Amino acid sequence: MNSDETEMREAVRELAAALETMLNLIKADALPTTPEAHRLMQKAMACLDESTERIADPDRPAEIHQAAAALNRLVTSAREQILDDAVAASPVPDHPDM
Repeated sequence: MNSDETEMREAVRELAAALETMLNLIKADALPTTPEAHRLMQKAMACLDESTERIADPDRPAEIHQAAAALNRLVTSAREQILDDAVAASPVPDHPDM
């Protein structure tokens, strides 16, 4: 397998992970509720919009991989922020007295 194929496979994995995370957030109705979470989701959506043409161009695997990795990092950050916000807003304490 040559380096272009390897990069393309990595890019596809990164994209799949980002899209799976987004789909799981939607399925769980895990909506951003804080300004930080909103900002991260807006950044992720803007990144997806801006990188669509690069991702669709199979002749530039390095650029596709960079765009996919950036998108995956943004979506993961947004997911973590949404989950942190949900835990912080939970009425149940993290470590109840036993």
